[in-house]
This record gives sequence, C-alpha cells and structure tokens, in this order.
Amino acid sequence: MNNVSLNSPAVLFSIVREKDQVREVSTTSPYVNHFLDLVKISRAYNTWVSYAQDLKVFFQIIPKLPEAITRADCLEFMKRQDEAGCSGATINRRLAAISAMFNELYLLEPECFLRNPVYPRDSTRGSKRIGQSLYLRQAQPIPQILSGDELRTFFGTLRSWRDRALVLLMWISCLRVSEVVKICFQDIECSRRSIHIPVAKGNLPRTVFMDPTTFTVLNQYLDQERKNLFPTIPQIFVAFKGPARGKPLSVNAIQKMISYHAAKCVLPGLHAHLFRHTGITQLVQQGMPEPAIRDLVGHRNPNSLMPYLHLCDQFVETEFERAQGALDLTEWLETVQPGGVK
Repeated sequence: MNNVSLNSPAVLFSIVREKDQVREVSTTSPYVNHFLDLVKISRAYNTWVSYAQDLKVFFQIIPKLPEAITRADCLEFMKRQDEAGCSGATINRRLAAISAMFNELYLLEPECFLRNPVYPRDSTRGSKRIGQSLYLRQAQPIPQILSGDELRTFFGTLRSWRDRALVLLMWISCLRVSEVVKICFQDIECSRRSIHIPVAKGNLPRTVFMDPTTFTVLNQYLDQERKNLFPTIPQIFVAFKGPARGKPLSVNAIQKMISYHAAKCVLPGLHAHLFRHTGITQLVQQGMPEPAIRDLVGHRNPNSLMPYLHLCDQFVETEFERAQGALDLTEWLETVQPGGVK
C-alpha cells in the first residue's frame, strides 16, 4: 500500500455561511460540485451540509482528485481518522459520504469511475456486492432517553408557550428539530390536529399528529404570543427578541434555548434529539404497531426501530408478567413428588 503524501489538498472547498446557515458550497473539482449540487436539490439541508463537511475532511487528508482515489486511499483515510481519535460512527459516516459520491459519479461517467472504493459492487450484475465494504463493524447504538422526572423538571422551567410547543412537538409528535423550524401555517390542519412535513430527512414527506395537549399549547402560543405579529412570515415559530426578531427560529436558536433551560435544571447533555428519541421509545413501549411508528417518524428501514427496543428491565418484567398471566403452573407443582436429588 502506498502512503499518501502530506501535500496540499487537490480539491479545495469554499463554504459560504450567512449567520448560522450554510448558503453555498463550491470546490475546485467539477465532479465533487456535481455530487454536492445533486444532494442540495434532492436531499435534506442537513444531509447536504454533512456531506460537504465530511468530503472536505476526506480531501484534506487524501490530496488526490476524485478520479484518482483508490481503495488504498480510503483505507489510509480510515487509519488517519482512527489515529486522530475519531469514533467508529464518525468514520462510518464519512465513508458513507464518500461512497455516495462514487455511486453518483459512476452513473455520471461509468468509464472513469468503474467501482466504488468504499463499497464495491459489480455493475454488470446489478447491485451484487463483489468485495468487502470498508465500514467498521459497530454495536447497534442505544438511544439515550429522558425519564419522566427529567421531562417534568425541564418542562417546568419553560416560560413561554412557544418554547413549550416546540418541546412537545419534538417529544410527543417525534419531530426532528430541523422539521419543527420549517412548519408553516399552511402545513397545519386543525380538524385532524395534523402537520404536513413536506421536506424531511431522506426526502420522505409525511403527516404527523398532535395530541390534544400539544394542540392546545400550540394554540396558546399563536393566540397569546404570536398574535398578528409578523404577518408576512409563513413559519409558525419566530424570534421575539434580539437582532433576529421577526425572523423564523433557527435550529441553532432552539438548541441554545434547550441548553439554557437544561443548565437551569441541571440536566447536562440535554439536546433537541433526545425529545424525539424519548417519544419514539414511548410509542414502542405503548405497543403502537411498528409500521405506524415508522410512518409517523419518517423511517424507511424496517429495522430502524430496533435501537428503540432497549426497554428497561422493569418494563420487560411487567410485559413478561402480563404475557404469561394466562398460564397457571400451580397444578404442575401438585404433581411433583416429594424428595430431592440424592
């Protein structure tokens, strides 16, 4: 295997930001530009930004053009990432960005990009794998969730109907924070207490629902706080203070709000996605059919709910007792002869 020299990157990235949002990504490679442009128009915003950042890291470490990248280069990248202390999940995520790029470049110019160096497949025989992928084997992660006491404590620190509605939508309706900030008035159907999510992760539009409490809290926000303010802003959730007053809330603003209140009630490490994890886990525990949960939360993969089946011992014990309640083994003991092992 040839070692990659520490030269300046062959692919340079230019990322233009406006406040806390990435607005434009361009590179010195037309192939990388093609891929990122495709992701920008076909995938969620966060996916586009994540791919751009991960590919930038890759080309900083591997100073080659895409058409010159080999499997050995990808292995060298993995080695460097491991030496830098990156987790297996981070390395796999960056490999996924590289793999997705090469899949698209094969479709664009199959004669130039014959094979995906991360996940080789035989293009002449459909998608049959012909070699081992480079992805690291990992134990399936167990999502962290919030306890009932933690939820009550955190919710009790919130002082506005807006923030209460945000938390309930992420928790009870299992919305991603990136989905909450994009909710517009036209997306809500009051008669069904439903919200249409037109653009979601994986380009999977869906409809989510609000329970009566969430719906009430949302209406309290609209009636008492939003009122008739900022009539030209279609997004439901807006900022009321500071330089961003009258503008739609950003993901970063919600994360800062959560961090502020989490610090007040001494809940370190609390972040927006924990509410969604908690909500999905509660739906699983309450016995909601898995296909219905996947449709609600926007999961395609039938195995996507497996990480949420990390039910606590007490819940498993309760469910075991309920399931076995109809089986009475008392009469079996009556047939046991006295005596023991001799």
